[in-house]
Parts: sequence; structure tokens; C-alpha cells
Amino acid sequence: MNMYRLMKYVSYLKNNSASFAYAFLIFIIFASIFELLVSAEYEKAEARVTVEATDYANALKTKVDRELNALLFVSNGLSSYLTVYHQHLDSNKLSAILADLYVRTKHVRNLGVAVGYKLTYVYPVKSNEKSIGIDYRDITQQWPQVKQAVDSREGVLAGPLDLVQGGRGLIYRYPIFVDGQYWGLLSTVINTDSFFKAAFHNLTDDEFDFAIRVKGSSTVFYGNPSLFQNPKALISVSDLPNVQWEWAVLQKAEKTPELILITRLMSIAISLLLATLAYFFLSERKTLTSQAMQDSLTGLANRRLLDFRMAQTFAQSKRFNRLMAIMYIDIDHFKKLNDSYGHDVGDELLKIIAKKLNHCIRDVDILSRVGGDEFVIVLDELNHIDDANLIADKIMASFEKNITVMNKTIKVSVSIGIAGYQKNSEETLNSLMKKADIALYEAKASGRNIYKIYPESRKI
Repeated sequence: MNMYRLMKYVSYLKNNSASFAYAFLIFIIFASIFELLVSAEYEKAEARVTVEATDYANALKTKVDRELNALLFVSNGLSSYLTVYHQHLDSNKLSAILADLYVRTKHVRNLGVAVGYKLTYVYPVKSNEKSIGIDYRDITQQWPQVKQAVDSREGVLAGPLDLVQGGRGLIYRYPIFVDGQYWGLLSTVINTDSFFKAAFHNLTDDEFDFAIRVKGSSTVFYGNPSLFQNPKALISVSDLPNVQWEWAVLQKAEKTPELILITRLMSIAISLLLATLAYFFLSERKTLTSQAMQDSLTGLANRRLLDFRMAQTFAQSKRFNRLMAIMYIDIDHFKKLNDSYGHDVGDELLKIIAKKLNHCIRDVDILSRVGGDEFVIVLDELNHIDDANLIADKIMASFEKNITVMNKTIKVSVSIGIAGYQKNSEETLNSLMKKADIALYEAKASGRNIYKIYPESRKI
């Protein structure tokens, strides 16, 4: 009986082998479409998490910057006082000034004044007695940052460091020079626990975890060190006074998109619909990948990314008193070229022009396509404001020869408008952009194939 049943079962399988083969094929097709949809949705979710993590990291960095700015202003006023009265210092008066500044600030553990390299004045004295009279040159851990501040003549943020008086803290050191000669050093010791607690107040997120370390160092001073070893963590950098902090931001728990569960419930009967959805999600993933990041034709930064980077560059220039400039570039008579040679040639021409412009700028500069034939360049960290002219000359020279596009030789020229941000200027980003636009208009009005600087006939 058992043998009979076995033979009957084998016969059944043999007779229905074609049906099983088609069923298996349908299953493979369905499974493949499903996996394509799942992959697309997963990548979309990953991209969304990356954007959210970037926004979260930017919020954290912005809050830290604000908290630091509220503390570091102390050094400016005290530096001016010591520069003027360094020869007639009254210890009681200076102690009173330090006490007043101490009361007005938050998260400051102590304020110190070193004459030469010897820490002479400290407030409050209580719990900081061990630090009074120390010579920074004798402190191996702290001396490199002290020397950096003196050599650069700029404030330097260090730490968190082990303090001589015990505990750990961030230290901002600001050198004082009198008649060009080094006189002494101001130190603001920041209580890291209260500082970070205030900085990240209301910014804790149940979805993301983060950690911080000094760039180039393996020691994590805030958060979980393992985040930096996780390949899925978003790593970003923030610039602080003469130091960079590296941030790692990671989603605490991966979430399964609801659409994936819905997709799993779909049947073979709607396989055509699944294929359509696969195309939809793949297209959406591609759009998401390049959304507000790159111009689809040239691969350059687009308007959204430009606005963010330009605002960031301007804020840094204003904060650190650096030079920058904005260039507005317009291809002369591009509409006429487009109409004459066709849109395919016009698109290829734009790609070539983008490459030419990119070869004329430095790595720190930002090149963006913001319109059909309009480009914007943000020149950052200029050594001298006239360096913008040199870059403009380089751009103009790159268009002296004709361009060959799709077997067509085309003469192309550009018009450029330039506006620069000077040190200690009350300029705003909007006004700077408007000046560059005015300069571009003047270049066009002057016959094109030329660059103009705002204001006309003067240096930037």
C-alpha cells in the first residue's frame, strides 16, 4: 500500500511537472520584483535617514557654536583691558574684573591670566589653588596648544584636557600682544559637563545617537566611541577656533518601512502593478539621491546646496574675519547658440563649460549651476581680495579658444560680475549677492566677454 501511494505521488509530480515549472518561474519573477522594490525602498529609507542625520548633526553643531560664542567673548574685552593697562596692573582690580566676568558667564570653571607663560591670576581661587603659578612650558599635555595660540596669534580651543587643579575641561586660550610682542595669555576653562548639557538641551533625539572627538584623535570625549567604528554612522566635521571636532551620528534602531510589509502581502495576480511600483520607487530613489545636491546635467552643486554652502561660507568669513567673494557668470548669447545649434549641442556645451570653470577654481571654492546658462562661484579663504581678479582672468583666458561640441566649432564667451566681502565689513549675504548681480549686469551692458567688479573701476 505504501509503495502504491509512493508511485502514485511520483506519477502526479511527473504529470504536473510543467505546471510546477511555470509556478516556480512565476514565483521567481514575483520574488525578483519584490526584492527590487524592497531594495529601492530600503535605499530610499537609508537616504532619508542620512538627510535627517545631517540635519540633526547641523543642529548640534550650531548649538555648540552658539554656546561657545557666548563664552569666548570674555577674552576680547579682557584682552583690551590688559593691553592698555599691562604696565599698571592692580591685582585687586583685576580680580574684581575676573569675578564680574565669571558671574556673567555660564559653564566657566575659572578664568586665568598668565603673564608670560606663568599663570598669575585665577578666579575663583578656591579649588584652583594648584594651578596658580604654574608655567605652561612645564605642562607637557597643554604646552602644544599654548604654543599654537602664541604662534598663530589667535585663540585656540583645546580639550577636554586633564586640569592641573583636578578634573577635565575645555580650555580657550587667547594670546595678548603689546606693541607686537607677546605679553601673556588669557585662559577660559569651560566645565564640559554643564556646557554640553546646556548645548544639547532640547536636542536629544530618541532616533539618533551621537559622539564627538577632536579630528585626528581616536579619543572620544562625548558619547559612545563605538559610533566612529560603525560604517553606517554619518561622519561630519565642525570648525572651531583653530581646531576641528569630528561628529558621528547614527540611527539607534533601523525602522522597517510600512511599504515593505505591504509589498510582502502583494500577490502574483498584481505582478504587473509590482513592476510599475518598482520603476516608480527606483525613479524616486534616483531623485532622492540627487535631490537638492547636484545639477542633473552638469553634476555641479545646484541652487539648494549653493544657498546652504554660501550661507555657511559667509558666516565663517564674518565670524573669523576672513575674505571671500561671489562671482555671477553668464554665458553670452546662450539662447542664440541654443537656437542655432539645437538643445543637444547646448546641453553638451553646458557640460564642457562647467568643466572649464571647475578647472579654474580651487578645492575650497564652490561652483554651482543655478539656471539655464547661469553659474555662481563662491571664493572662500582668499589670501588677498584681489585673488578674485586672478581667478576671473583665468576663467576669461580659458574661453579664448573655440569649443568643439558634437563636431561643431563654437565661439563661446562669458560675462562675470564680482563682489567681495571685506574684513570687518557690515555687509550682509543678500547685499553681497545683489552687488555681484549688479556687476554682472554692468558686464553685459559693457559689451559682454568681460568681468566687472563691484563697485566699477575699483578693487573689490
